[in-house]
Amino acid sequence: MAEKIKDLKTYEFKFDQLKLYFAEDLVVNNIIKIVQPTIGNIVSFGEDKLNASISPFVTNPTTHRLYLWKAGIDWNKLSEYQLFLMTYRSLQPEITELVFDGYDFSQLIQYVDKEENIVLCDQDQNVVLDEAIYQYMAQYLRTMFNRHPKVEKAKGRATKEAIIDEDEQNLAIQMKKAAANNQNESTLLPMISFCVNHPGFKYTTEQLKNVGIYEFMDSVQRLQIYEATHALLGGSYSGFCDTKKIPKEQFNFMRSAVPKKVLPQKQEEKIDQINNDRSKINERIKQIRK
Repeated sequence: MAEKIKDLKTYEFKFDQLKLYFAEDLVVNNIIKIVQPTIGNIVSFGEDKLNASISPFVTNPTTHRLYLWKAGIDWNKLSEYQLFLMTYRSLQPEITELVFDGYDFSQLIQYVDKEENIVLCDQDQNVVLDEAIYQYMAQYLRTMFNRHPKVEKAKGRATKEAIIDEDEQNLAIQMKKAAANNQNESTLLPMISFCVNHPGFKYTTEQLKNVGIYEFMDSVQRLQIYEATHALLGGSYSGFCDTKKIPKEQFNFMRSAVPKKVLPQKQEEKIDQINNDRSKINERIKQIRK
């Protein structure tokens, strides 16, 4: 990582997609490296343990805003690195074994450098982890696992409380579903099922065990691109859709599967939309009752 960085909040690192596709390890420093797991590795290791090991890197304050707010912390004022400093001690060898080759992040100690920035140090193994290295690792893992957390900011206490109220309702629904199913939902299973049942997917379930997670996520996106493009071409040839306003890139089966960066959503607009939807529902209920 030799890039010169001016603003870590907006800087985007460039990674070799071909090396990612062929599951090469990423050496972060003399001790820490990121190992790309195969689907078989994840099945054997456990999806929950994998998620726990990468969570501090692939989530952000928006992801945890409900819990932060309950703890008296405004997620709008917390950076991703500050959140990482609150959670990195959970990264112990039993959960870092698969992706981080068992490195114990919990032994890192916080220090303040000459520029008054907080850095993590492991003096025994000569390891330093600062905000730049954190962002480097986080962006790499998000690219590898195709997990790009949304960023939502809000102004004004009323808006923030409305968002938290909505999050609480969503959490209650999720917990109710989990209790009814009596099991944790897998994020990988629906994608695996989609792929192995698709006529264009060449791997069997047994062969899939040897496929790296980046290649697999690329396959999921590629099959979706194929289906969407195929439907678009069919519609255009049959005359059922107007292709004049459709970008030509959408007709390309081999277009990039890398997702575009999602801009932060304006929460005031979101809350207004939620309130409008609720008003419409209430009006509809009144009409039905009449």
